[in-house]
Amino acid sequence: MANMAARLHQKVTKNNTSHCKQVTAALQSPIGTIQVSGCEEGIHSIQLQEDFAPEDRTRVASFTSVVCESQEEMTAPVKYCMTWLQAYFSEPWTTEKLPLPAFHHPIFQQATFTCSVLMTLLNDVKFGEMTSYKELATLAGNSKAVRAVGGAMRRNPFFFRILQLLPSPHVQVPIIVPCHRVICSDGQIGNYIGGRGNHLKQWLLTHEKLLKES
Repeated sequence: MANMAARLHQKVTKNNTSHCKQVTAALQSPIGTIQVSGCEEGIHSIQLQEDFAPEDRTRVASFTSVVCESQEEMTAPVKYCMTWLQAYFSEPWTTEKLPLPAFHHPIFQQATFTCSVLMTLLNDVKFGEMTSYKELATLAGNSKAVRAVGGAMRRNPFFFRILQLLPSPHVQVPIIVPCHRVICSDGQIGNYIGGRGNHLKQWLLTHEKLLKES
């Protein structure tokens, strides 16, 4: 697996994450407050403010994001995550040179197709790019998966959302793992955070498009 994937996995263990001592810190960003929770082993979750209405992203600009210190000292993974997110909004072209935080999330502890797709998304779909669910399934090595989960979607939309990597309580590491770059085959952006954060997804896509073009 790529070096980036190796760095992500180097601190992941199979311990029960519910026993971890977590520290939470907040980042005031152009898309609202982003809360990052993590332990010494890695990041547990990145939570976006679903009800925040960001200003229209219509011109090339970078943004300053302010870290609100947590009551406890931030762990190293949380610090790395905050630095990465700040760079994403201000100088996103520098993020590839920054160390990624380790993830200590159950979904990355199992050799599943979902984990494989997330790692493929992280490694292969770069800033300013987009991919469809079908293309992503192919990149992850199972082009037939889209047809299989298409039937599951008709029977159980929640099951489809998990397998197709739309953010849900089971996948809580947005932006760094760029689920917002996955769109529908017809060009529609698709849902984000179960449909509650579609406006945030559009902002992120526009942010990346404008800065890449500049």
